[in-house]
Amino acid sequence: MGSVVEVMDEESSNNIVKHEDVQMDMYLKMHDKINAKSEEISKSYNDNILICFQDIKELHIKTLQSINSLNQAKDNLGVRIAVSHHEGESEKFNSFELFEKHNITSPNPTADIVLLYTFTLYNVETGEFENYKIINQVRSRIGELQQIEKEAPPFISPAFIASMVTTTARISVHYCDYVKARHFTAMFDEWIKGCDESKTLKLIPLLKRFSHLIRKFGTLTIYGLLAFFTASAIELQEIGPELTLQFLVIYASAFLIIGNIADTLLSKVESSIDSYLALSYLNMNKGDAKLIKKFSKRNTKSIAWSALGLIGTLAVGVFTNYVYDLIKLVL
Repeated sequence: MGSVVEVMDEESSNNIVKHEDVQMDMYLKMHDKINAKSEEISKSYNDNILICFQDIKELHIKTLQSINSLNQAKDNLGVRIAVSHHEGESEKFNSFELFEKHNITSPNPTADIVLLYTFTLYNVETGEFENYKIINQVRSRIGELQQIEKEAPPFISPAFIASMVTTTARISVHYCDYVKARHFTAMFDEWIKGCDESKTLKLIPLLKRFSHLIRKFGTLTIYGLLAFFTASAIELQEIGPELTLQFLVIYASAFLIIGNIADTLLSKVESSIDSYLALSYLNMNKGDAKLIKKFSKRNTKSIAWSALGLIGTLAVGVFTNYVYDLIKLVL
């Protein structure tokens, strides 16, 4: 049987608290402490970062340095690393050393990498222990967009998918002390700024903002040039009343043909501009390297098609100056 602790109340000598009650109170306090909801701070990034294994290692080292600088309780640091691949494959590691030995020959591109750190800090002022959890996540944009392309309905164009701005990195900190939590977000900011970023043509973002107008105003410009040059060069005396109907039929046909050609070329220019993707990826295995090569070629093709479309449209614009002369030859 458990021992009994007698507590004499000033008003009554009949109040007795048993040892079991003291234990229950202690258990309740422990339960409340363990299950207490901690605060959370998070920050997301959409920078066009290019991540390789060395960058992940640097992030791991920086995180450990930040944790150690706060004098966490010894031997209470937990590290978990999860690597997700497309096609549903995933791997989990209980240490960074094991993660270093992961399969770099995998043909499946890496979707994201999550580094989870859990630890406890002792607060000297309050005499209490504080629980913290840090979640560092980096994601492959090209891997995510490829997956979206596979699952998207046929009527969704690749250009629309390429225009989607997806999150490439995120840090979440579950904390007890906000000032200490900000220490980790500042560290993550510094790491992001130190990562390599994809080099994109400065003109592309501007063109993307107005790409939907290129086709419309470009076609109207071609129509306007055709009408202007024809009206300036037309000589009614040479045509005569008997050839007027033939002239109108031929001119209307040329008007439609040239307009459709210009519309097709400018449509290709618009889609090529919209399809250009600022690369952001994880380069961890052979599948990633293959995917990076694929999207790099796609960007090269987009630039080439844009240039050809513009050159073709300019050629059509110049050609409109000679339409009337060609119609006279036919007549």
